[in-house]
Amino acid sequence: MSSGNRKHEQADLLFKLGAFLGPMLDMAENPTLYDADERIRIVARLSAEHPGMVVAAERFCRGEPGHFYQFHYNLFCGQVYALVNSQRFEGSPEQCETIKKTIAKVQDILMSIPVPIDSIICEAQTPFSTYCLIRDLCSTAKTQIVWLDRYFDQTVFYRYFYDVLPAVNVTLVTLPDTSSKSASDKNRHSDFMNMSRLFAQERGPSGYRLITNTDFHDRWLRCDDKLFTLGGSIKDLSKPFTIARLDSTTENAKHFDDAISNGVEVFGPNQAAHP
Repeated sequence: MSSGNRKHEQADLLFKLGAFLGPMLDMAENPTLYDADERIRIVARLSAEHPGMVVAAERFCRGEPGHFYQFHYNLFCGQVYALVNSQRFEGSPEQCETIKKTIAKVQDILMSIPVPIDSIICEAQTPFSTYCLIRDLCSTAKTQIVWLDRYFDQTVFYRYFYDVLPAVNVTLVTLPDTSSKSASDKNRHSDFMNMSRLFAQERGPSGYRLITNTDFHDRWLRCDDKLFTLGGSIKDLSKPFTIARLDSTTENAKHFDDAISNGVEVFGPNQAAHP
């Protein structure tokens, strides 16, 4: 994969940001689990790693030839500095809420930097480069992922959703188990459902939705407002495989909506118990 893959660079930067701010976020979400010394050490570690994180953010903000996203960079630096300057973490509900909101803002700043997609798709010429592209598209989604594939297998969860942001709603549309005929196909679907149950426990009905539908055939992927068509089932990525951009038209978006509304919710907001 070329060094010019901005989507991959964005995904990598978000991963680094997660490692950088993860301890602070956990402390804000679970303040009673940390004593005074642990709180001081977490902020001190944040201060030590702060310069490297700022350098990485500036490199990304300058990474597109002929562009410098200075507004985003300045916002990023200001928000991160506010966290680094939290020398007196007392664990009050107000302070914890402020820290969580600030971390969400930092993340949103990096996510709001536009990244061209079409040139990256042209680079996805091998199974591995295509896998990397789809993984990066999922890991940099801001609000939603909707994926239509009649033959998902269990690998979709740990290959593509491992580092999807917590705020992103993941919706999968696939065939019901009654459509499986051969023994191997039944095993594939059973393994998929077993992993789906684990994913459902992790994301909850507000963050994950599983729909079954027998009346669709396309392999389409939606990441926020970006739409893609896949040349085969994602389980067959090792075979000749293509990915192409779809126009973000009302008609194409309706294709996703219809596949969901005409299907049966197996797990989600209206079916909180995964079978």
